[in-house]
Amino acid sequence: MENVFVVRYSEIGLKGKNREWFEKKLIDNILRIVRPAAVNKRYGRIIVRIGRNNPDEISERLKYVFGIQNYSIGYSVKHDLEELKTIVLELARKHVDDGLKKFKINTQRGYKEFPLTSIDINRQYGAYVLEAFPNLKVDVHNPDFEIGIDVREKEIFVFSGKIQSSGGLPVGVSGRALLLLSGGIDSPVAGWYAMRRGLELQTLTFLSPPLTTEKSVEKVLELGKILSKYLPNGLRMWVVPLTDIQTYIKENVPDEYSIILQRRSMMRIASMIARRVKAKALITGENLGQVASQTIENMASIEAASSLLILRPLVGFDKVEITKKAKEIGTFETSIQPYIDSCVAFAPKKPATKSNIDEILEIESRLDRLSDLEYAAFKSRVDYRLKNEQ
Repeated sequence: MENVFVVRYSEIGLKGKNREWFEKKLIDNILRIVRPAAVNKRYGRIIVRIGRNNPDEISERLKYVFGIQNYSIGYSVKHDLEELKTIVLELARKHVDDGLKKFKINTQRGYKEFPLTSIDINRQYGAYVLEAFPNLKVDVHNPDFEIGIDVREKEIFVFSGKIQSSGGLPVGVSGRALLLLSGGIDSPVAGWYAMRRGLELQTLTFLSPPLTTEKSVEKVLELGKILSKYLPNGLRMWVVPLTDIQTYIKENVPDEYSIILQRRSMMRIASMIARRVKAKALITGENLGQVASQTIENMASIEAASSLLILRPLVGFDKVEITKKAKEIGTFETSIQPYIDSCVAFAPKKPATKSNIDEILEIESRLDRLSDLEYAAFKSRVDYRLKNEQ
């Protein structure tokens, strides 16, 4: 008998001829994030072998692997009917102890030479359970719990219950992107959703020293540690000082347009870093209409500063939905810690809500020193590398 996790995926199963590549990526990510004894692909499922590891630790780490729909803790046993009976009764006892009353045995018989059919196994082992626990009842349509038996050529997998994971696609199958990470609630959640669609992330944070202090860096790094748990190779984080650019813009453009010009500079610097690290897109935590800079007109003016694809995973979310997800993924408590971000530090009193790109370009054309300041900020970047640690 051996402890295992039976891992299931859904979306990967629809990938046709590319399915094998997606499965391989998922297995690689499990090995890097979960670090189990071994991982095997078996008949449309993935078997995570626990070995001498703590099952609870393995279970917790599996939640951080995008591409997994759900998984069950169970056992691998030989073709030994008595041993199979022992395991089935053990699993049933756990559910009885939890007060459950109705059950079902669900057998799949992939190995057709096994002496009992699926129906035989369901009946025989269901009878064993009823004999051991007379208060239980069989209910094949609406059971309180189900015990799965999967008969294969070399072993039988026995499991019960399903633990939901994050779903989506394995990190890395969609390429690399650069997340503009602030210390707020939105951008870490945007990064989570981007990883869920298979993107490997690096992050970029703009700070405005001395208005933003070392505590601002510590806060962003703490958010990075949480996101790094989902990344098989850990997380590379970039921090860029923006104070000189913001001061120059503040002193030389109409106040209502200053935030738009600042964000356009951010886009250009982000694009420099993205090209350096071979990222194919920029990701922001913007959602339409939340603040003045996030009207459709201003978003268009800002994104025009970059030729890269701009992804906004939260564009249709409201603050309640974003906050709920932040709490689920563990970033909320860090995000609400006191923090002055680079935009707040230089925010205009009455920002424009409907900018015109031609007018923005005309104002920008008069800022002779802007490109030099942007390149200086790019050269002043600092990077941090966070390992994947649970």
